[in-house]
Amino acid sequence: MAPGGHLGLWHSLRRLLSVIIKEYKHIWFDPGFLFLTLFSPAVLLTLLSYVFSFDVEYATLAVINRDQSPQSFDYLRALTADGDITLTNPVANYDEAIKLFKAGDVDAVLVIPPGFGDHLEGREEAPVNLVVDGTDPTTAVSVMSSVEGRTQAFSQNTVGVTAAPFEVRNRIWFNPNLRSQHSMVPGLMALVLILPSMAAALGVTREKEVGTYETMVTTPIRGHEYLIGKLIVYLSLGLVSTLLALAVAVYWFRVPFRGGLGVYMLLTADYLFALMGYCLLLANFISSQRATTSLVLLTLFIPSFFLTGLTFPIDKSSTGSWLTAQALPTTHFITISRAVMLKALGVADLLPDVTILGVGGALSLVVSILLFSKKLR
Repeated sequence: MAPGGHLGLWHSLRRLLSVIIKEYKHIWFDPGFLFLTLFSPAVLLTLLSYVFSFDVEYATLAVINRDQSPQSFDYLRALTADGDITLTNPVANYDEAIKLFKAGDVDAVLVIPPGFGDHLEGREEAPVNLVVDGTDPTTAVSVMSSVEGRTQAFSQNTVGVTAAPFEVRNRIWFNPNLRSQHSMVPGLMALVLILPSMAAALGVTREKEVGTYETMVTTPIRGHEYLIGKLIVYLSLGLVSTLLALAVAVYWFRVPFRGGLGVYMLLTADYLFALMGYCLLLANFISSQRATTSLVLLTLFIPSFFLTGLTFPIDKSSTGSWLTAQALPTTHFITISRAVMLKALGVADLLPDVTILGVGGALSLVVSILLFSKKLR
């Protein structure tokens, strides 16, 4: 390279560095932007994880014990041993149980019929009846599953066989307890990381609103230096916010993290690159922070709840729905986040999703630079 080429590169790097330093200072002295970029993902992840938690950890049972045998009391102690199921005072009949249902005091009523203990002693089937308040289907299913699982464990430990004449043994590999948060929290990481990416677009439109954009146009800074500088700043802060959100996921919600942290952060950088490329592209056409926020929410945040496989499976029967899902970066990162956190997969296992995000981010950034440079000439 000619000496003039080296000198031009050096000046370009200096201008890029000046953009980076300026942007860091703006963020540091703006509490709103600092919160949006660094802390909002962790806060939003906490809120959404509670909203989308379908687990019922605690249930209250009323018991109609018509057997009163030592075995029946052993059974009740086994049901409540871990504290997740609690018992109310015993009730005498269904009429009393219905009153408790109507008052909302119990989630279910367990009926232990006469002869329960004798059946267990004779290694025979010892059925029990569980009556569940079906007002909330999610709670009902969870209570039935909890009681059934504990009943089978009690039967196995007591008489060596389950009460059923045959047994179906289920094994859940990556989420043994079927905790909805163990699936939702890694998926929600894709949504909350939209906020630091949106901040990148707001950083551009903010300068248009306050007038510093026009001043910047008169400087020697070129379009690609300006955009790449902003991308570096918000990408680095987005990775810091990822660590904070991960800490909430792992230490607060107890979501297992089985993969490598380095792999997860690398793939998160790929995802943030795709998001920020898209957001910077939007910022070329918008001069209002309010409009930027609305457009990002409408085109990224809201569709990601319903079309990406977060809460419902992707509809593959509809070509339009499937294509829309594939066009959203969140679809691919939901797959990546769950795969790395729960399955300990690596980059090679997720190459299609990683490639789509990387190519999408690169194309968006190139188009942004081409459009933006025209405004700086």
